[in-house]
Amino acid sequence: MLLAFFVEATVYKVLDEKGNITYTDTPPADADAAAITLPAITEIPSVASPVEMPSDRPSPDFAGYSRVALVAPEDDSLVHYDQREVLVQLTLTPALQPGHLVQFYFDQTAYGKPLAATSRTITDLERGAHTVSARVYSPQGAVLAISKPVTIHVQRHFIRN
Repeated sequence: MLLAFFVEATVYKVLDEKGNITYTDTPPADADAAAITLPAITEIPSVASPVEMPSDRPSPDFAGYSRVALVAPEDDSLVHYDQREVLVQLTLTPALQPGHLVQFYFDQTAYGKPLAATSRTITDLERGAHTVSARVYSPQGAVLAISKPVTIHVQRHFIRN
């Protein structure tokens, strides 16, 4: 595996008589081939195998959330008549800990089930003013953090006489 970092292969762009392009590490003798430089590889961490999955417990140095805030939607924002849903996003410092769940609230009522995620889409919005908030719960169900509620104003068409 370590050798992969030190091995660098040349890549050739081959153009055949029909104009088709092929990339290869071995240039053919009977076709036009040009060595090319590829852009750097973006490394993406792989998904952990079941054996390597993190535990359902917060890190041992977890001392609580120092920042809990809804960053979307903005407080007192207007939701236009043709928008039927709103994305609610919670920011936490530190990040949501393993085993912790976020319960979103719409008009002081739990919206859906608690999630191991910091965003949720609220759908089928009714006309009027509504509040949105969130709470973070421990695996045992204790409230660990509560966001300040934000107000959204949903606008709908109406007919004037």
